Amino acid sequence: MNYELFLAMRYLNGLRRSQPVVSVIAMISVLGIALGVAALLVVLGVMTGFDSDLEEKIIGANPHLLVQVEGGVPDVEETLARIRQVPGVVAASPILQTQVLVRRGDQAVGVLLRGVDPQREAAVTRLVQAVKQGTWPPGVDEIFVGSELARRWTLRIGDTIQIVGGEKAKPRPYRVGGVFTTGMYEYDMHLTLASIETVQNLLGPGTLVSGIGVRIQSAVRAPEMKRAVQRQLNYPYWVTSWMEMNSNLFAALKLEKVTMFVILTLIVLVACFNIIATLLMLVVGKTKEIGILRAIGATQRSVQSVFLLAGSLIGIAGTALGAAVGAGLCAALKKYQFIHLPAEIYYIDHLPVKLASADLCAIVGAALGISILVSVYPSWVAARMAPAKALRYE
Repeated sequence: MNYELFLAMRYLNGLRRSQPVVSVIAMISVLGIALGVAALLVVLGVMTGFDSDLEEKIIGANPHLLVQVEGGVPDVEETLARIRQVPGVVAASPILQTQVLVRRGDQAVGVLLRGVDPQREAAVTRLVQAVKQGTWPPGVDEIFVGSELARRWTLRIGDTIQIVGGEKAKPRPYRVGGVFTTGMYEYDMHLTLASIETVQNLLGPGTLVSGIGVRIQSAVRAPEMKRAVQRQLNYPYWVTSWMEMNSNLFAALKLEKVTMFVILTLIVLVACFNIIATLLMLVVGKTKEIGILRAIGATQRSVQSVFLLAGSLIGIAGTALGAAVGAGLCAALKKYQFIHLPAEIYYIDHLPVKLASADLCAIVGAALGISILVSVYPSWVAARMAPAKALRYE
């Protein structure tokens, strides 16, 4: 241990006895930093948990990649075979999507009607597993609706709804064959499922599938796999990843997370201003000691290091305490789920918490950086103190 660190620790340990007021201010600094760090960890942990939960629901209802071609895919089986040759592709299934109007009595709502291959769909998305009522696969002229639409219209298995779509745009009756729940209002209200044959009958015989959904080994590798599939198929095919399909949503969530990080970091910044007061009062109280250090040969840099280390130790103590409290609260929220949410609004009954290592490192780094930064001025004041002036009245 070098003598600068030894003196910094000795000065801080002796505050309670020699300068009790400064000791209280130092303790407030530690607690303020701890509060800010803990708040940052909990808030960002909850936001990351919500983001992860949202991503899971989006990925569950959509393929990782969507292959499309202008006018529809001409040779489905050949295209499927070429896609499966790409390393990292797990499964692929054709999709036929169209916007239609669903009617029941005098009620109507616009929905996305997705025609799927009943046998292959389970390997590409989790919509089959999301079916809560009814038996998969859908039969001829059968429609699977989302739970929100079913709840709003009190739909049950076997009820009849009318769909308006296709070139003729004439209402056609369809039987409700099942109800699925994805956990996202948009999908559960505005997404309906049927077999590709059913959708083709609605749109007209010979209608080509609009695209091919692809599932890959890792969803986070979607940009990389998109390029690989694009190289395999070439023009006129184009590939879209699930990230691109929801880019606006994720950009908004990222901006919100960054904004919260900046706002809550101000709590740490305000707490760190107490470090300035602590160190300045410590410098005043240790004027004689500073003069003696300079008189026996200590350099300005060494004196500055003593007080810079003292401020850093206060920051380290507050950051460590805050990190421990924040991580403990995140673990408790995740395990015991003692904060309940209305499930009918959020589709979950507890706060989802996920403490990412990147968030933890960013918070700890920010807190320590601010602590060191605010310690620079008081340590500079101590270093600039002349030995003769410091010992003039001793």
